[in-house]
Amino acid sequence: MLILVLEASTASAKAMLYKSGEGIVDIVLKNYSIDAGDTITYDADKTMLETFLAGKQLLERNAIKHVDMVCTCSIWSHSLLLLDKDKNPISRLSTWADTKASATTGKYRKQTDLFTSLYKRTGCPIHSTYTLWKYMHEKETGNAKNASFIASMPDYLFFKLTDELTVSKSTTSAGGFLNLHTLDWDEEALRLAGINDNMLPKLVDSEYVAPLTKEAADILGIKEGTPVLITGADGCMNQVAAGAFSDNIMTLSVGTSAAMRITTDRPILADYPSTWCYVGVENKWITGSAIAGAGNCVDWIGKKILGFDGNITLEELDKGAQSAFQKGDAPIFFPFLAGERCPGWDDTKSATIYELKINNDIYDLYYSILEGVLFNLKQCYEITVPIVGKPPKFISVSGGIKKSTFWLSMAASIFSLPVYEDELLHSSLLGAAYMGLKTVGEIASVRDIKPQIKKSYSPDLSKKDFFNARFDKYLKYYSQQ
Repeated sequence: MLILVLEASTASAKAMLYKSGEGIVDIVLKNYSIDAGDTITYDADKTMLETFLAGKQLLERNAIKHVDMVCTCSIWSHSLLLLDKDKNPISRLSTWADTKASATTGKYRKQTDLFTSLYKRTGCPIHSTYTLWKYMHEKETGNAKNASFIASMPDYLFFKLTDELTVSKSTTSAGGFLNLHTLDWDEEALRLAGINDNMLPKLVDSEYVAPLTKEAADILGIKEGTPVLITGADGCMNQVAAGAFSDNIMTLSVGTSAAMRITTDRPILADYPSTWCYVGVENKWITGSAIAGAGNCVDWIGKKILGFDGNITLEELDKGAQSAFQKGDAPIFFPFLAGERCPGWDDTKSATIYELKINNDIYDLYYSILEGVLFNLKQCYEITVPIVGKPPKFISVSGGIKKSTFWLSMAASIFSLPVYEDELLHSSLLGAAYMGLKTVGEIASVRDIKPQIKKSYSPDLSKKDFFNARFDKYLKYYSQQ
């Protein structure tokens, strides 16, 4: 079986060819063009076209004109796209990084009962990340009056492939409209938004298949009617590929943003909105935390502050960061360049640097970025583990963090857990391919997928006191914000 996976991620279009018995055949990754957008908002049609063209390039490069299935993948429903009655966009596609809805969410978060009740039913706190609150803001500012349909990035990708405005329950559970317990649209969320469910995509399971349209087939260069599988969001597909539906494994994805996830048998929520919980696959849920600042903070320090122009390598930065660690007086950094998600859900918060001194250099700043991202995640970890009930066996890491052995070793010491770098490249694409195999019966269950461990990093006990003292400082300054 030959599968084409298409993924519309936050910053790039991705395409993978996967063949049964062989594995990954080839991959194409292409950053979206400047014309398409800037990570915060996108021209939806240009973004989808560039995703299709990544697939077309991949197929042509391998001289392939037939695939057995197309599998889709995209970000969780952390986005908003308004459509007219003909399902044409009437707005830019607003991603999770667009925090302009904070003007609206700030008002509603003050209503403690509403904040808690919505979270307990939907698993989503009140925050500009979510589709519900992006729509609420557009409605309150008068920009949604001509909208007939409310969509997000993954829905629109599937629509452009199949002409069906459809979304998997797993993907849309991260949008704020879905009730985690009934697995249907939440009536209070609909009332709050002033809409009915006819404005939302059709709800389906993660193994829903629809035929490829002629228009999409012509662009890709494959047969009209090819089955298109909806699957789930990138975070859920990462969980599938990592083998994290089979055991007590926490996954940590560190890309533009970062998220830690653990699979549970039922929806698990904190007493007060701090973590999140979304629908997984095969009657499982995913409980976890996410932060808005990770790789984007590394990019920011490199491009905006250090003036990175290719004259310094990642290895040199890592070596400098190790020297900064030895000095022990780097600043304390809060990675809120795109606002705060977990644990405080304050989308108005800004990044902050504390204890910056005249003797600090670029390597101290770089080190503080790496540490600040991990400290924000450690905050999340210390909230997530108690509500789940037990610590994970280990943390399986994916994403850009794998480029830095120093960052990985820091993570092991800060979390006091083994950190495993898996052998997987582009886990979300691979997870979607596995879902394709599951749909046709080549895999009985995603629980049969086992972790593929490449390298492990053990906690350095000699660093425990140092990191604990630094984390205490982080928490002290956090409480003052």
